[in-house]
Amino acid sequence: MYPGRGYPDSSPDRSALVRSVNDSLVYIALVAWALVAAYPLVWMISTSLKKDAELYRSPFALPEKLRWSNYVDAWVQGHLGPCVINSIEVTLLSLVVALSVSAACAFAFSRLNFGPLKSFLWTYVMFGFLVPDSVRFFPLMVFFAKIKLFDSIWALVLIYSAGAVPWNTFFLRAFMEKIPRDHEDAAVMDGASIWQVFLHVTLPLSRAPLITLATFHVLGVWNEFLMAFFLTSSESARTLPVGVRMLTGALATNQTAIAAGLVIVMIPMALFFVLLQRHIVKGLTAGSFVG
Repeated sequence: MYPGRGYPDSSPDRSALVRSVNDSLVYIALVAWALVAAYPLVWMISTSLKKDAELYRSPFALPEKLRWSNYVDAWVQGHLGPCVINSIEVTLLSLVVALSVSAACAFAFSRLNFGPLKSFLWTYVMFGFLVPDSVRFFPLMVFFAKIKLFDSIWALVLIYSAGAVPWNTFFLRAFMEKIPRDHEDAAVMDGASIWQVFLHVTLPLSRAPLITLATFHVLGVWNEFLMAFFLTSSESARTLPVGVRMLTGALATNQTAIAAGLVIVMIPMALFFVLLQRHIVKGLTAGSFVG
């Protein structure tokens, strides 16, 4: 009731209505954004199931008949099988190396004190942010040719691992610095060495950011093209994005099969991201709640 009046107070109802309208507008905007973001993927899948004649006649229409043979053509004629194996090997090996080195570096920078050398080494690690990929292509080609690793998956493993260390170390150090030292001090009092503290205390507490970094690393390495293109020349070392690029030569007259090859590249990572998106958000926000 309004003071001194016999009319009901409608302000709570009005506030609820405003909130409902605002929420509805937000949902509409998110749905519209999702449709815009998903359309290229839907169009690519639709194109991959058409004949070339259908594509040229009605590029935005649904396929008249699902042509799964395009995927067979892309896989067999494009020799994508070895490329998939190479991509899996490069992604997993570089992931293990990058996270192992980054976690150890982050722990050292966040927990150990080694004098003026610490600032110098931290600056050296962060310098990796300043070197663009376009500057590194030719020196890396010459370097790997001299050490006999050019046109091998090991060159890609080393490059992707080294390229991930600066950002991973920066991210993990910021997280580890917020971890209370109580657990580590208790482990040291029980006789644990510095490596045991790192492996059995700090790493388990850093699980969320490690999963986040692993997800971004897998997505980035799986889709990386330029380094793999410049540093590989044979099918034995070619990764999947480069293999799909070569489809334009093997299947130059079959555009829908090329689209099928692109879908083969995109679908695994799209599913991977959907399955782990909850862990990504958790890892990005974990540092705010440590301790």
